[in-house]
Amino acid sequence: MKIGFIVRLSVVALSFAQGALTSQLVAPAEGVSASMLVVVFLFGIVSMLFVVGMQRINPRSASVWRYPNWDINPFLLNEPLQFFHLGGYSFIAVGVGSALRLLVLGQAIPVSVMFAPAAGAGVLAGVYACTIVYRGKMERV
Repeated sequence: MKIGFIVRLSVVALSFAQGALTSQLVAPAEGVSASMLVVVFLFGIVSMLFVVGMQRINPRSASVWRYPNWDINPFLLNEPLQFFHLGGYSFIAVGVGSALRLLVLGQAIPVSVMFAPAAGAGVLAGVYACTIVYRGKMERV
Protein backbone atom coordinates (compact mmCIF):
# COMPACT_ATOMS: atom_id res chain seq x y z
CA MET A 1 0.00 0.00 0.00
CA LYS A 2 1.22 3.46 -0.81
CA ILE A 3 1.64 6.08 1.91
CA GLY A 4 -0.72 8.49 0.11
CA PHE A 5 -3.53 5.93 0.32
CA ILE A 6 -2.88 5.30 4.01
CA VAL A 7 -2.87 9.04 4.76
CA ARG A 8 -6.10 9.65 2.84
CA LEU A 9 -7.85 6.66 4.36
CA SER A 10 -6.78 7.74 7.85
CA VAL A 11 -8.05 11.31 7.38
CA VAL A 12 -11.39 10.10 6.00
CA ALA A 13 -11.74 7.52 8.82
CA LEU A 14 -10.99 10.18 11.44
CA SER A 15 -13.55 12.48 9.81
CA PHE A 16 -16.14 9.72 9.92
CA ALA A 17 -15.30 9.05 13.58
CA GLN A 18 -15.64 12.75 14.39
CA GLY A 19 -19.13 12.78 12.90
CA ALA A 20 -20.10 9.50 14.55
CA LEU A 21 -18.78 10.29 18.01
CA THR A 22 -19.62 13.95 18.55
CA SER A 23 -23.06 15.32 19.22
CA GLN A 24 -22.33 18.77 17.82
CA LEU A 25 -23.50 19.39 14.28
CA VAL A 26 -21.15 20.79 11.64
CA ALA A 27 -23.81 23.28 10.51
CA PRO A 28 -26.32 25.31 12.50
CA ALA A 29 -29.12 23.09 13.80
CA GLU A 30 -31.83 25.40 12.51
CA GLY A 31 -32.39 27.35 9.34
CA VAL A 32 -30.88 24.83 6.92
CA SER A 33 -33.20 24.03 4.05
CA ALA A 34 -32.93 21.82 1.00
CA SER A 35 -32.44 24.90 -1.16
CA MET A 36 -29.53 25.96 1.06
CA LEU A 37 -27.93 22.56 0.46
CA VAL A 38 -28.14 23.17 -3.29
CA VAL A 39 -26.51 26.58 -2.82
CA VAL A 40 -23.72 25.03 -0.70
CA PHE A 41 -23.15 22.37 -3.38
CA LEU A 42 -22.98 24.96 -6.18
CA PHE A 43 -20.72 27.21 -4.08
CA GLY A 44 -18.30 24.29 -3.74
CA ILE A 45 -18.04 23.98 -7.50
CA VAL A 46 -17.59 27.71 -8.11
CA SER A 47 -15.09 28.12 -5.28
CA MET A 48 -12.98 25.22 -6.55
CA LEU A 49 -12.88 26.72 -10.03
CA PHE A 50 -11.74 30.04 -8.55
CA VAL A 51 -9.21 28.74 -6.01
CA VAL A 52 -7.67 26.17 -8.34
CA GLY A 53 -7.71 28.76 -11.13
CA MET A 54 -5.54 30.97 -8.94
CA GLN A 55 -3.17 28.05 -8.42
CA ARG A 56 -3.07 27.44 -12.15
CA ILE A 57 -1.27 30.75 -12.65
CA ASN A 58 0.89 30.35 -9.54
CA PRO A 59 4.53 29.96 -10.68
CA ARG A 60 5.22 27.57 -7.77
CA SER A 61 2.53 25.21 -8.99
CA ALA A 62 3.61 22.05 -10.80
CA SER A 63 3.82 22.46 -14.56
CA VAL A 64 1.50 19.46 -14.96
CA TRP A 65 -1.08 18.27 -12.44
CA ARG A 66 -2.03 14.66 -11.96
CA TYR A 67 -5.67 13.63 -11.80
CA PRO A 68 -6.91 13.08 -8.24
CA ASN A 69 -5.81 9.68 -7.05
CA TRP A 70 -5.98 8.00 -3.65
CA ASP A 71 -2.35 6.83 -3.99
CA ILE A 72 -0.90 10.35 -4.32
CA ASN A 73 0.15 12.38 -1.27
CA PRO A 74 -2.71 14.85 -0.67
CA PHE A 75 -0.43 17.44 0.91
CA LEU A 76 1.66 18.29 -2.14
CA LEU A 77 1.72 22.08 -2.24
CA ASN A 78 2.22 22.18 -6.00
CA GLU A 79 -0.80 19.97 -6.81
CA PRO A 80 -3.91 21.54 -5.25
CA LEU A 81 -6.41 19.07 -6.69
CA GLN A 82 -5.04 16.30 -4.47
CA PHE A 83 -5.73 18.25 -1.27
CA PHE A 84 -9.22 19.37 -2.25
CA HIS A 85 -10.08 15.84 -3.38
CA LEU A 86 -9.29 14.62 0.14
CA GLY A 87 -11.19 17.54 1.67
CA GLY A 88 -14.34 16.70 -0.25
CA TYR A 89 -14.30 13.10 0.93
CA SER A 90 -13.61 14.23 4.51
CA PHE A 91 -16.67 16.49 4.54
CA ILE A 92 -18.81 13.66 3.20
CA ALA A 93 -17.43 11.29 5.85
CA VAL A 94 -18.28 13.70 8.68
CA GLY A 95 -21.87 13.93 7.48
CA VAL A 96 -22.25 10.19 6.97
CA GLY A 97 -20.85 9.58 10.46
CA SER A 98 -23.30 12.08 11.97
CA ALA A 99 -26.25 10.57 10.10
CA LEU A 100 -25.27 7.05 11.16
CA ARG A 101 -24.97 8.14 14.81
CA LEU A 102 -28.47 9.58 14.70
CA LEU A 103 -29.85 6.43 13.07
CA VAL A 104 -28.24 4.23 15.72
CA LEU A 105 -29.74 6.46 18.44
CA GLY A 106 -33.13 6.16 16.78
CA GLN A 107 -33.36 9.89 16.05
CA ALA A 108 -34.59 11.61 12.93
CA ILE A 109 -31.92 12.99 10.63
CA PRO A 110 -32.40 16.75 10.24
CA VAL A 111 -31.61 18.48 6.97
CA SER A 112 -28.73 20.28 8.69
CA VAL A 113 -26.79 16.98 8.93
CA MET A 114 -26.59 17.01 5.14
CA PHE A 115 -24.74 20.37 5.15
CA ALA A 116 -21.26 18.79 5.31
CA PRO A 117 -21.95 16.11 2.67
CA ALA A 118 -23.45 18.74 0.35
CA ALA A 119 -20.35 20.89 0.77
CA GLY A 120 -18.07 17.87 0.23
CA ALA A 121 -19.95 16.77 -2.86
CA GLY A 122 -19.70 20.33 -4.21
CA VAL A 123 -15.96 20.37 -3.62
CA LEU A 124 -15.55 17.00 -5.34
CA ALA A 125 -17.68 18.11 -8.27
CA GLY A 126 -15.57 21.28 -8.40
CA VAL A 127 -12.36 19.26 -8.43
CA TYR A 128 -13.58 17.23 -11.38
CA ALA A 129 -14.85 20.39 -13.09
CA CYS A 130 -11.31 21.77 -12.71
CA THR A 131 -9.89 18.74 -14.52
CA ILE A 132 -12.10 19.69 -17.47
CA VAL A 133 -11.80 23.49 -17.37
CA TYR A 134 -8.04 23.42 -16.77
CA ARG A 135 -7.35 20.32 -18.90
CA GLY A 136 -4.33 22.04 -20.43
CA LYS A 137 -2.66 21.83 -17.03
CA MET A 138 -3.58 18.17 -16.51
CA GLU A 139 -1.31 15.23 -17.31
CA ARG A 140 -1.87 13.46 -20.60
CA VAL A 141 -3.38 10.04 -20.16
